Amino acid sequence: MKSIFKFLGINFPVFFSAESFSKNNEEISSDLSLIEGEWDNFQQYWQENTEEEIHGIKTDDLHRHLSLKIKKEKKGTFLIEVREGRNGENFIENLHFSIEDLKNNNVKLRGDTLFIKGENHFKNKDAYKFIRVRKFSGWIEYPITEDNVHHQGNLEIHDQGGMAELAIDGVDYTVELTQLIYGKKLEIMKLAVYDMPLNKVGINSTSISYTWVNPDAKRIGINLRKVISGWTFIEPGLVNQNTWRKKEE
Repeated sequence: MKSIFKFLGINFPVFFSAESFSKNNEEISSDLSLIEGEWDNFQQYWQENTEEEIHGIKTDDLHRHLSLKIKKEKKGTFLIEVREGRNGENFIENLHFSIEDLKNNNVKLRGDTLFIKGENHFKNKDAYKFIRVRKFSGWIEYPITEDNVHHQGNLEIHDQGGMAELAIDGVDYTVELTQLIYGKKLEIMKLAVYDMPLNKVGINSTSISYTWVNPDAKRIGINLRKVISGWTFIEPGLVNQNTWRKKEE
């Protein structure tokens, strides 16, 4: 069994700061479900690579764009799936770690942010900053004519740079949901629309329009007439256009 310590070159304990949780290392070792879930460092990657000086953080210690899926595999053992790039398109490797790997101090969990320091594999002095993703159910509409509207529903993206694109030949629109820090001070959730294919959208691509809300918002949408899109946080009892259409069917 490959240890996450050996592959990533990091120690993998978990501890909480006083500002978030009053749990000590022993309590966390008995409640490892706190680190289960999906994580992404899009916000950190964006801050380090954006060309907009007002938002960017200058550093020579650039981090890769990574996403993690952490789940309990069996008693005392966890599986971590490591991916790289937008929407986690590039699979790196599945790794395993045990409670024994959680004895040292190179990982911090503060609320929904997971800090991992890994100089050996990641080659970074500063920790990776992974944010727990929030998943959204949504749809995209494209009015072909006044009486003919293309509807693309039952889509799912997350708020850490998740994207979805319109599936019509010859028409290129991509929507993107992100959690950003405007001017390095103001936390927002942003929904952007690009008139280009999903695989062409980069950190510094220019959207044709965007809107923003509080980072903990559960619903966001945009209507540009030529393209319309709406997204709702996935939780029990959610109601959006996707659920209405299912009931009608």
